Amino acid sequence: MLQTKIMVVEDERIVALNLKQRLARMGYEVTAIATSGPKALAAIATNRPDIVLMDIHIDGDMDGIDTAAAIPPELHLPVVYLTAYSEEATLERARETQPYGYLLKPFSERELHATLKMVMERRRADGLLRDSEAQLEALVAARTAELAAANAQLQEQIGLQRKTEAALHQAQKMEAIGQLTGGVAHHFNNLLTVVLGNLQLAKRRAANGEDVERFLVSAIAGAQRGADVVKQLLTFSRQQVLESRVIDLAQWMPAASTLLANAFRSDIAVEVEVASPTWPIHVDPAQLELALLNLAVNARDAMPGGGVLHISAANRSVDDEQMALHGDYVVIEVADTGEGVDPEIVQRVFEPFFTTKELGPGAGLGLSQVQGFIHQSGGAVDLTSVVGQGTTVRLYLPAAKEAVTELSGEPLAHQPVKASGRVLVVDDDVEVASLTGQLLEGCGYTVKLVPGAKVALDLLEAGEPVDLLFSDIIMPGGMNGVELAEAVRRRFPGLPILLATGYSDAGPLATAKGLQIIAKPYDADALCLRVREIMLSAAQGSRADPARRPVSCH
Repeated sequence: MLQTKIMVVEDERIVALNLKQRLARMGYEVTAIATSGPKALAAIATNRPDIVLMDIHIDGDMDGIDTAAAIPPELHLPVVYLTAYSEEATLERARETQPYGYLLKPFSERELHATLKMVMERRRADGLLRDSEAQLEALVAARTAELAAANAQLQEQIGLQRKTEAALHQAQKMEAIGQLTGGVAHHFNNLLTVVLGNLQLAKRRAANGEDVERFLVSAIAGAQRGADVVKQLLTFSRQQVLESRVIDLAQWMPAASTLLANAFRSDIAVEVEVASPTWPIHVDPAQLELALLNLAVNARDAMPGGGVLHISAANRSVDDEQMALHGDYVVIEVADTGEGVDPEIVQRVFEPFFTTKELGPGAGLGLSQVQGFIHQSGGAVDLTSVVGQGTTVRLYLPAAKEAVTELSGEPLAHQPVKASGRVLVVDDDVEVASLTGQLLEGCGYTVKLVPGAKVALDLLEAGEPVDLLFSDIIMPGGMNGVELAEAVRRRFPGLPILLATGYSDAGPLATAKGLQIIAKPYDADALCLRVREIMLSAAQGSRADPARRPVSCH
């Protein structure tokens, strides 16, 4: 068995030799005796003892405490201080070096032996603890590396999954775009065939002096169907400009249901039930009428052998997370007793151009228009169906806080309008501007055409007599139609304004600012009727409030 190696640091030689003899009698090996701090450190580096017996008070610049503090910590060398007496400050310094023990001079061999045994046992225990800690650290490091590798593999898998999902999403999007593009191409190619074919026939017949009215009527009808398809697509994408009013369904529905009844055969009974009172709703009546007509036509086609169509409206407070509905709504329910829809098809019925019918003009767009319009109006659509029993569609429209502004839903008659007044038309497209001018002149208006917003403002500032400003929304030159309208409002607050758009991101902004908008394409009667209504409304406002009259126009 190896002897325990002890090093003695003591500057009194007689005391050091006596201590060496006593240690030898007890079976310990004294590897060195050092009389100063530097010599002790050098001997420790050379002999690597197991224990250092360190006198606190030794000669030189380094006392025993300084020497113990300078021993490299990686040696884990136990130090036992030897002292006859030390003040509290010295002992506090000694404690900071974390010694294994103290021996108070003079001490007996029994005290010395017991202290050394205690130190060796503690040193062994500390060694075992360090080994365990090292093993634990190694295990932790290994496990951390394993987890890091597993995490890296998981992240790689997640990345691959995301790429796969993105590719699938892109494929689904391209499929939807392909279906949408194919549907649009199919409809418009058919419609253009009708329009171009009838116009070519009209041209040939006109050259021979024959009547061409029926060909022109067919061409106009085809073009109108094309305009309807565009409106339905814009409604589906929630980009249609809505002309919303606050209406009372109890007063609005009778006229609308009369129109719907005309779409049905005699073997289908139409039942209308509107709760009274119903809360007012803020909605575009024309779009709501179209939505109900689309639902009615679907119901009619689902009841080839006859049946019942039940339309109802009632107030309902809703708190539904799935449909994201919270608050007060008026729910319009359209239910039929028809064939119903297969469960696997229900999820697709709102897709544009998806249809189970023979593909014809507008087929597959009806429910898309309904969903887009209702969502754009702040509501939601719910469809349930049972095969063999029928289908129910519920339209949730938020209750309006404003008072009713339109008491009935009777559609405006598109009858010829004769009127007078001066209209300033602003449009950078020469052909569109010329056509608009001719349409308005045909109704009796005096028209002046300008190509841009700046020219229009300069004319108004110069005192050009104008009764209404009619401007396209999208125009080059740094100022669009909405910006022009706002500038005119500031300078000429009484001048009526009507904006036109086929499609524009600024459309919803214009509506939010209270500007009047008409959608392209418009026919002569609809345009002239709209201009007359705005002029009359402005004239009434001017009589009620003279301050609203134009400041420098006519």
